[in-house]
Amino acid sequence: MKATKVGLILLYLCVALSPEIACAAGAGAEESPWSAWMLFWRVANTVALIGLLIYFLQKPLTKFFSERKAQISKDLEEAREQRDKAEALLTEYKQKLAGMEKELEKLRAELQKSADAESAKITANAEKMSVSMVEAAKLAAEQEVRKARATLKNEAVAMAVQMAESLIREKINGADRKKIVEDYLVKVGGIK
Repeated sequence: MKATKVGLILLYLCVALSPEIACAAGAGAEESPWSAWMLFWRVANTVALIGLLIYFLQKPLTKFFSERKAQISKDLEEAREQRDKAEALLTEYKQKLAGMEKELEKLRAELQKSADAESAKITANAEKMSVSMVEAAKLAAEQEVRKARATLKNEAVAMAVQMAESLIREKINGADRKKIVEDYLVKVGGIK
């Protein structure tokens, strides 16, 4: 295989350079820098250089290109896998987005129920508090009325006592006082 490649390269160079050789030989008397022998040695040097390059670089280049080919194949396979995963994710997300509207509607309904329940609780608590506040106010008012009645009663009694005392002082004379004291002593003496 190596020999056929080298032979093909040499054949190509000979065919490509043969018009140059013919032109250089037909020029005749003038000495050209492109004489046939000079051209031959240049072609031989070029062929030798190409042969040496092929000999020394064939294995590393073959290895490099085969590794590169394997890496590219591996990268392509990974890219296909990632594309498949991305397409699967895209499909999944599209399905989720399609179901998201239903989820949002369901969530709104649940939030509305929760808000209604909380509102009912707050209203019930407010009613209970208002009832208890009214009862507390009634109790406080009743207590104030009782206090006021007791105060008025005490004041009325005190005024009645004062009035009775002043009436008694006005109407009782010395003889009446003496009789009251004697009656008292009799009663006290009778108790013993």
